[in-house]
Amino acid sequence: MDKERITTEELLRRYAAGERDFQNIILEYANLSGVELQNIDLRGAQFNYVNLSGINWNQCKLRAARFWYCNFTDAKFSFCDLESTRFFDCNLSGANTNGCNLTWTHFIRVNLQGAKLDGSCEEPCEFWDVIRWDGVFIPGHNYTI
Repeated sequence: MDKERITTEELLRRYAAGERDFQNIILEYANLSGVELQNIDLRGAQFNYVNLSGINWNQCKLRAARFWYCNFTDAKFSFCDLESTRFFDCNLSGANTNGCNLTWTHFIRVNLQGAKLDGSCEEPCEFWDVIRWDGVFIPGHNYTI
């Protein structure tokens, strides 16, 4: 499936109009700080340099999404599908993944200080060079931190 580049304004306009299917979109250099998104389908989406601080995701499909250089400070993920989602060079400090599917979620060079990874997974998450929730840097590849 082809990727569709959209702007923040277009995403929010279409969402407000009732659209929920945003699979495989690309959103870059955007600000979604403090936005609340429910039941949105972002499977396969790619976010580059997006401010998602304080965002509230509720029952969203984020399976296989890719986040590059995004700020998730104090973000809330409630009952979202994060299976096979990848976070590259992101700040997830203070984030909460309440009731999420975290199967094979990848955290690569991310800050998890103060984060609460709370959810279920059939297979473990993968971590590379992360700052864990207590502020300790864990180098290399790990399945648990």
